[in-house]
Amino acid sequence: MKTFLRALWRGLLVILCGVFLGVFIFAGYQLYNTFYGYHAAAKEYDNLNQQFVSAQPTPEATPTPTVEVVEETPPVVSGPISVDFNSLLSQNSQVVGWIYSPDTVISYPVLKGGDNEYYLHHTLNGTENASGSIFMDAVCEPDLSGDNTILYGHHMNNGSMFASLANYKQEGYLEQHPVLYYYTPDQVYMLQVFACFVTGGDSDVYAFNFATRDQFQEFINRMYSRSNFDSGVQVTSSDHIMTLSTCSYEYDDARYVVLCKIVPM
Repeated sequence: MKTFLRALWRGLLVILCGVFLGVFIFAGYQLYNTFYGYHAAAKEYDNLNQQFVSAQPTPEATPTPTVEVVEETPPVVSGPISVDFNSLLSQNSQVVGWIYSPDTVISYPVLKGGDNEYYLHHTLNGTENASGSIFMDAVCEPDLSGDNTILYGHHMNNGSMFASLANYKQEGYLEQHPVLYYYTPDQVYMLQVFACFVTGGDSDVYAFNFATRDQFQEFINRMYSRSNFDSGVQVTSSDHIMTLSTCSYEYDDARYVVLCKIVPM
């Protein structure tokens, strides 16, 4: 009897060791896939920045003229970077813009597909990756002519994509990052942050067009009332806005949104 129990106990130990080893191998495989995905996405987006984005030179101070001169037309302000859209569009014709936030990791192409699913899990080059892409809601107009243009991006654990938007929850971050920039093939826009808050995935913040200007103004007023801070940026129903949306973790299906006034440069 003792021999039987001893053999049974050894058998159970072998089975348990096998189970634990299997769990360990599976967890290691999942961890490897996660970090490999982070690395692959970071490498692809770094390459895109190197290929298609360049910093704009800082204008040099002009010496005060000693004689009267005719004042020239001021140059067109083009923001802190420039984007080679001709080459970028040859890589993927569904590129509609580029979003850039100074002194953060946000410097990404913006895609617009036929639905809101594909670019959740695919990069610009069509590679399947958990980081996905920054993408525009399929119902929005790529020329930003709608009342509210909506962009989505993942909140990745390594801080990439739209994860840094959550920093607007911190006191003082807005003062350091009051604007982002949005580039299209035809125009550069300054995005002036005017409201930020946590909301649900089914929130009315994702409304994109309004039947009347009064309805749009009521919407803007609601966004102000929900904001974590008073930005001082004035937005009216004659303006266009952009909502940047990413996941948040206060509750199930929570989102963190950063609303911006779109200002052509």
